[in-house]
Amino acid sequence: MKQITIRLLAFSLLSLPATTAGAAPAPLAPPAAPSPIPAQTASSSPLATSASTATHPTERTPDTAASPTQMPQPTTDNYRFSGTLGPYPIGATLSVRPDQTVANAHYFYVKNLVDIPLSAQNSGEQMTLSEPGGGRFSLHFETSDKDAHGPLTFQTSTALAGTWTNGTKTYPVKLDLASIDHLAPNALYEDVTDAPPAVFEAMVQRFLRSVLSGNKAETAKLVSWPLRVNAEHAFTLKTPAALSTSWSRVFTPCVLNSLRGAIPHEMFVHNGQAMIANGTVWFDAHGARAINSCP
Repeated sequence: MKQITIRLLAFSLLSLPATTAGAAPAPLAPPAAPSPIPAQTASSSPLATSASTATHPTERTPDTAASPTQMPQPTTDNYRFSGTLGPYPIGATLSVRPDQTVANAHYFYVKNLVDIPLSAQNSGEQMTLSEPGGGRFSLHFETSDKDAHGPLTFQTSTALAGTWTNGTKTYPVKLDLASIDHLAPNALYEDVTDAPPAVFEAMVQRFLRSVLSGNKAETAKLVSWPLRVNAEHAFTLKTPAALSTSWSRVFTPCVLNSLRGAIPHEMFVHNGQAMIANGTVWFDAHGARAINSCP
């Protein structure tokens, strides 16, 4: 994996789920500035409404004769970003070929998690991303590495910044690189569950809603028992009754603030589990498996 991937994911990997029974992630600190609670409805975004499904190259078996329409395409890297478009929290994924051209792209508002397709044109350190509704991103690469030498590329940058315009509307945009992978859309959680990505994400979204609304009974239905809680003194909960009794120890103000900024879409996966809020909660196929608590 590229050096930048290791650098960007180091914080998350400090508390990844353990691969053996009994072991568990170490506690994580909360995000510095939590975002507003994500709404979980399918309502349209404040600025755009189009949705899409990303396309991917057609594969062929070694014994199949290649034709012009069947030639294998270069492997793409999915660069996944999170940030803001004006006052709106957003996420974005750009699938990039080895020659630095963008094969597919989309973004979504955290408010509704609906993918909006983007067509891309990039030249040097500059990039234009256009959406069907008329919105246009004018972005450039940035890096937090003071020793980096230009020109910046996807591999050497840590962020995209610029503006989004649509008619008379103009907003500043800042997108920080969160992770890099090679996964197809329908394979996002193949190491976690056999369920389609939308079904798995819907379960995580229900968990968030139930926790943030204080619904103990519904939260318990979305836990993969036993639930490991990593705090100053780690403990394990084995039943819904135990969770109810320990609710305030598990879902501290710090944890709740972290979950308000969680993005339950295109989540990072490691060791057969997916995480939200920089590793605050880890999920397996059946529900929440581990929680990294904070005061």
